[in-house]
Amino acid sequence: MSDNKKRILICVDWYEPGFKAGGPIRSVANLVNALKNDFEFYILTSAYDLGEIEPYPNIELNEWHDQNGVFVKYMDHRAMTMPSIRGNVLEIAPDILYLNSLFSKLFTIAPLMLANRKGIKVILAPRGMLGLGALDLKRGKKKLFLTLAKLVGFYRKVIWHASTTEEESEIIAMFGKKAKVTIAQNIPITQTKKLDDILNKKNTGQVRFVFISRIARKKNLELAIEAVKRVKSTMPVFFDIYGNVEDVDYFDSFKHDIKDHGNVKIEYKGVLNPVAIADVYMNSDFMLLPTRHENYGHAIVEAWANGCPVIISKNTPWKNLHVQQLGWDVNIDNVESLAKAVQEGIEIDFTSYIAMVRASYQYFTDKISDVEVINANRKLFE
Repeated sequence: MSDNKKRILICVDWYEPGFKAGGPIRSVANLVNALKNDFEFYILTSAYDLGEIEPYPNIELNEWHDQNGVFVKYMDHRAMTMPSIRGNVLEIAPDILYLNSLFSKLFTIAPLMLANRKGIKVILAPRGMLGLGALDLKRGKKKLFLTLAKLVGFYRKVIWHASTTEEESEIIAMFGKKAKVTIAQNIPITQTKKLDDILNKKNTGQVRFVFISRIARKKNLELAIEAVKRVKSTMPVFFDIYGNVEDVDYFDSFKHDIKDHGNVKIEYKGVLNPVAIADVYMNSDFMLLPTRHENYGHAIVEAWANGCPVIISKNTPWKNLHVQQLGWDVNIDNVESLAKAVQEGIEIDFTSYIAMVRASYQYFTDKISDVEVINANRKLFE
């Protein structure tokens, strides 16, 4: 343990090697890996991936251990109690407590209650939970909780970490103009594929769309399937679906449509390990994600990192994509707008498509994977 670095305790429901919870895991892991030489990080998390009942294999449970320069404790079910969480916070005595949810009983509410009493500095990243599309899910419970939280000033002392200006507006709309908000875009993955290698994978005589995300109502997969079903094409069209089935009832409501529809083949391919993401995007023509809300969207920027244009909803920070040759951002109030964009993706001429691939790859390089993004995150903790 070091005496000259700030000690930061991160509480998060899921962490690597888990991946089924999607973006929040990658947000925290990318941040820690980028800044671990500047700060002393401790990560308190569960020993289970999302939806799993068995802990990760080959990990030490309920003990702090050094994992590539970061101290991590994976807690099993017996250890995951509110008193235990509070005990870990007191043990580490952090300079800063970094929280990654609004509603997590164990990994936000328990440590924040203690921090409010002890005067520990808290930074809270809501991870898109204040967007309208996110708040509409389980709306009654969330509205009641947030009303009570505001009434007692539960979040009054936190510093909010917003990923975008849009998320800053969401925070202020909920908690008022006195809310302390710092904007620092999420730190993305590192590009591993070369543009020339990506370009060599194109011009296959078919069109492949891909969905890589959690299968939950927020991600709106059923609308993507309905849009793809409507396309007309003389060449083969594939729609590959990857993701953890987080909401089984939701998945059951439309899985009968996951089949061949003439020239269109829709297939669910299970959960995708993060190590394979770059290859899947490189071998796909378009990423399709008509999400109800994203505060950032790791799946979107990872597609661009691998030269894959996107077809997404307008409910993300990424706007005016078509004029930038990055894809389409469409209104998802009806399926026609989404289906139109999908059809345009099928019909685009090869020269124009290659221009989109180049633009997507370069946009990630120039605008997203930027040293200033890392600096903004560093300042968050300074």
